[in-house]
Amino acid sequence: MIINKKKNLFRLTAIILILSLFTGILAGCDREEASNVPDEEGFDQLMDELFADWVSNDTLTMNYFLANPESLGIERPEPTYGDVVDQEMIDKSKEETEELAERLEGFDYDSLRDDQKIVYDILERSIVLYRIMERNDDYSYYTGYIRPLNGIQVQLPVLLAEFNFFTSEDIQRYLDLLGDTHRYFNDIIEFERERSRRGYFLSEANVDSVIEQIESYLENREDNLLITVFDDRIDNYEGLNDEQRERYKQSNRELVLGNVLAAYDTLLEAMNELRGVGANTGGLADLPGGREFAHAHLQLRVGTDRTAADLSSILEDWVRGIWANVMTALHGNPVLMEGFVNESLGQITDGTPEEYISMLQRRILEDFPPIAPTQLEIFEVHESLQEHMSPAFYLAPAVDRFNDNIVYVNPSSIDDNMFLFTVLAHESYPGHMYQTVYFLQQSPHPVRTALSNTGYSEGWATYAEMTGYYYTDVNVLEAELLWNFRFFDMLLVSYIDMGVNVMGWSHQDVARRLLDFNIQGEVVDNIYDRVTGIPLNSLLYTLGYIELNALMQDVERVLGDDFDLFEFHRYFLDFGPAPYPVIRKHLNERIVTDPSTALAPAA
Repeated sequence: MIINKKKNLFRLTAIILILSLFTGILAGCDREEASNVPDEEGFDQLMDELFADWVSNDTLTMNYFLANPESLGIERPEPTYGDVVDQEMIDKSKEETEELAERLEGFDYDSLRDDQKIVYDILERSIVLYRIMERNDDYSYYTGYIRPLNGIQVQLPVLLAEFNFFTSEDIQRYLDLLGDTHRYFNDIIEFERERSRRGYFLSEANVDSVIEQIESYLENREDNLLITVFDDRIDNYEGLNDEQRERYKQSNRELVLGNVLAAYDTLLEAMNELRGVGANTGGLADLPGGREFAHAHLQLRVGTDRTAADLSSILEDWVRGIWANVMTALHGNPVLMEGFVNESLGQITDGTPEEYISMLQRRILEDFPPIAPTQLEIFEVHESLQEHMSPAFYLAPAVDRFNDNIVYVNPSSIDDNMFLFTVLAHESYPGHMYQTVYFLQQSPHPVRTALSNTGYSEGWATYAEMTGYYYTDVNVLEAELLWNFRFFDMLLVSYIDMGVNVMGWSHQDVARRLLDFNIQGEVVDNIYDRVTGIPLNSLLYTLGYIELNALMQDVERVLGDDFDLFEFHRYFLDFGPAPYPVIRKHLNERIVTDPSTALAPAA
């Protein structure tokens, strides 16, 4: 999981998926090429504008994505978290969609460079989907800022604790940003109240989970992580005298206690007030036009063009297929069955996260292209956040300081060495960190790295997690069984997620389908609450992986003996985050030209 720094989820320029590959910049110009320069320059200007507009949207986005915006001629915003969705923003988003569509139509596609054509294709596809998602103003209220597991109330403390102090001026920017927390939360509360008035708010069970998260975070005010972490960072920050250190610490303490935690108090009051009021107890599909919205949202974030019926059918086939694999492996191999009964499967040598990452870094070299040396630090999730946070997550670096990487591990969610090892494969090598750094080392235009296609990045990281089982010392049959166990759990939640939020399944429908796998009672309620509280989230991982797997198999089938797994990995990583239909389009063009060189590096 990559923690997402985006706040303004409905401005087109802040969420269009515009990552792609420089697949070959022209080395020279003849007379015909010279006539195409204006379109190339104009498209470069468009990319510059999109990136500048997006990265300037709020202080957190600016800080996390650029260490030195001045070098790109980009002005820093006043310290702010940015705006929260309202009617004015919804109207502006529609205008921006049409303005961008008009600008794209002004370019001659054939005169663009290859890397620009990919960006063009992604933008064009995104506009089609955004026109669907903007068809009804209510759609902007179907998903909210406050959610169990990954809502802003969970993410914000970590994002603030890791705010980059590239220079001493950033310290003051950080303090000024803290002063905006209460305003920002008040705007979010008003947005959630509007969701409640429209009947789209969280169910009681999901609100209860959010309330528990907030209460847990507020337990130790005086030792809040935003105080203790800041004090440590200031003590270790070079160039400050004792008087400056104490002044910064005192200012931070006052702002955390008087503004940040006060904002959480206000949010807690609002959640108790809204509990059970205007709640939607079903999935997105139960809302007016919800199926259309959910499918377009899924197509955009996963990067798939498959119909909802096809996606549902594919997930069911995968769930039942993986379940059959598990049953066949256990009943056909007494050793595996004994290990399963004795809970002795997947036993690997004890190791620290740093030791496991070092192992992964060495062992992937046969299958994945190398990256230049980079720095990676491992931190534990603060105790006040552990109960409600993911097992691990990666914080993407600034595009102009991408050698500084951080992975957080949540020890309360990791109970064995194998899970720790494979989670680290998902987040570090060859997962999120490796994929991110690899792409940034290709020197892409910054707009292409600022916004990601989640299905690409999470699909790749899930694939990386799968390979992690095979990089341990357990035998291949055991590794395969363990991965099938893990992926079955992921698939089952995704299957229900798709059914509830896109296909319109009721709680009764969910209970009936889960009974096929002998799942009933409280577990059914937990899964149902999860997919209604964080709709479509699980699908970014599983469908992203399934699309990646399908792409790999299709290429292998077409290339035959010319297929090379190492070269496929390199091509996919070189291409960079993009919707799978766009990757397929450009790869198919290379296959048609010359199958034997389709996966070769671009000229």
